[in-house]
Amino acid sequence: MLLRYALDVAPLWNTSEEFAEALNLLSPATQARVTKYHFTADRKLALGSQLLQRLVISEVYSGGKPSASIPNLSSIPIIRDEKSGRPSYSPPPATEGRVWELKDYNVSHHNSRNPSLPCLVILVARLAPPSTGQQRIGVDLVPDAYNRSGSAQTFLEGFRSSGVFTDYEIGVIFSPLRNDEKVKMLYLHWALKEAYVKAVGTGLVTNLLAIEFRGVNLHDTEDGAYEGVEVYIDGEKRPEWKLEVGRLSRGHYFAAATDGRDGRDGGDGGEDIGGWKWIEFRKDIWDAWGEPVVN
Repeated sequence: MLLRYALDVAPLWNTSEEFAEALNLLSPATQARVTKYHFTADRKLALGSQLLQRLVISEVYSGGKPSASIPNLSSIPIIRDEKSGRPSYSPPPATEGRVWELKDYNVSHHNSRNPSLPCLVILVARLAPPSTGQQRIGVDLVPDAYNRSGSAQTFLEGFRSSGVFTDYEIGVIFSPLRNDEKVKMLYLHWALKEAYVKAVGTGLVTNLLAIEFRGVNLHDTEDGAYEGVEVYIDGEKRPEWKLEVGRLSRGHYFAAATDGRDGRDGGDGGEDIGGWKWIEFRKDIWDAWGEPVVN
């Protein structure tokens, strides 16, 4: 089963009092990882990421509310892999009657630097019965337009021989006539690369030219999650990888890569493709976790 969550931090924590209130839901050590960032938007994204991760873990193991095992969000330990940098959570031992267990999750965020667009944190989690083995997932969030200094043409040309995209991918990226559509194709391919390498745990230090995505097109990805993309590793098709790529919101595309079964064809019907839960901080997090726990 796949669970998909999105949180727009743009309208949140825009005063020091609001930020401190939300920050105090986390442990001092986690607070330090949030406040190390200089820019306000980066701090808000870091805070949103930490809260969203713990919200999802609490929903899986505590019904989304305080319990004996999870009395508050600060009691949820999240570790970061030294090699890949990926956050993870080690679930407690399986208990009788538990149907689902968090097998893996991945987070991405993007600061659009545009006050009219969302400033998003997203998380995709994989749930499966406790008896199943490891199931990996990677996710990435990218803009849908060029919004940096300099020209879009210069930005695009910098990727022709960058060692990121294969000759086939370059041909697809540069196939549209208009630069804005070429930029969209570049970002869609970039998101797929990021999602895949995050799933396998190597990050961008791997040989990106060994990873090739085929089947990306603008028409299908504009309607939400598109599953028609295939990945080839060293020229060999890898059908065990399931890929989703497409529009998430105004200003953003996403990509997700999962290996093996994700439960969508199981007896419970699984999750709808591209079905995102948009989190409201006050309703979904603060109302459950904002007040002190009374024993």
